[in-house]
Amino acid sequence: MSEAAETARAVRKVAFIFAGIVVAAITMVLAWLVPEMKRIARNRETQTREARAGSDMVRVAGGSFTMGANDGAADERPLHDVRVNEFWMDRTEVTNAEFERFTKATGYLTTAELAQPKLGSWCFKPGADAKAAERKTWMEFVSGASWRRPRGTGSDIVGKEKFPVVHVSHDDAAAYGKWAHKRLPTEAEWECAARGGVILTRYPWGKEFAEGGTWRANAWQGNFPVKDDALDRFAGLAPVGSFPSHGSGLHDLAGNVAEWCADWYRHDYYAELRPDPNFKAHRNPRGPETSTDPGEPGVWKRVVRGGSFLSTAEECRVSFRAKEESGFSAEWIGFRCVKDVP
Repeated sequence: MSEAAETARAVRKVAFIFAGIVVAAITMVLAWLVPEMKRIARNRETQTREARAGSDMVRVAGGSFTMGANDGAADERPLHDVRVNEFWMDRTEVTNAEFERFTKATGYLTTAELAQPKLGSWCFKPGADAKAAERKTWMEFVSGASWRRPRGTGSDIVGKEKFPVVHVSHDDAAAYGKWAHKRLPTEAEWECAARGGVILTRYPWGKEFAEGGTWRANAWQGNFPVKDDALDRFAGLAPVGSFPSHGSGLHDLAGNVAEWCADWYRHDYYAELRPDPNFKAHRNPRGPETSTDPGEPGVWKRVVRGGSFLSTAEECRVSFRAKEESGFSAEWIGFRCVKDVP
């Protein structure tokens, strides 16, 4: 074999070895890179979800607890044992800033911005007579009122990014939850979180509304609906988290704004949940399939919990049940979301 042929053979051998090394190196790189790219994509997806979700969340342990009250309204009785799975809950009510991210991303318009025959929502109207505290005397429908314009035309939310979003209907809250990969809490989940594992506590923080003279929630003090004395420092809405958490890391489960729950409202729902003959707790109850309210026969309503800045101490109890139509919106109702623990 000539020297030139020998040289060519050596070059081919070196090239073959080099090509093998390159292929092996590329294979090793791809074996690392593909899973790493998938991991980065998963992290980005998680970060996107978290960015959508907005406020941070608190893990609620769930478990068994006694729901309702023997000293409350008829629809809070009888006491019954419930067991819920653990879940995540928004630390505070959803804020204007968080809701604005949702509307910018989706172009969503709320019920108040679409309602017919006229646009608007319900606002609080201070009354002149403390004895005339019927609902119709202290609330008025304000044309043009919405989450962007909480008091109607001429008002805005500039500087109120950390205030709870209001003038949102149950339908609006559910739409936000779907976008944020969350959902509205069931009534049982909400009460479980409000009780914080304490059996038969009256308020999220204990048995007294103002412990040691310290106000723990943004509620009404004074003659309703004439004047809020604002002993809690706020006459009207407060920024979320203005009061200490209720031991579990959750804020404002009493007062500030009332909160939509997922369940339909029935005045006799608890009575229908008969004690289990085997003494087992009702597991993850989702509420009734129909709705009845003797005060407005034929009107289907959703459960609203927690009381608001307009509420008395009685209405801020963990077992107190309010209710509104799914399309109703007002400046005293907001919401927070939950999501399942995998």
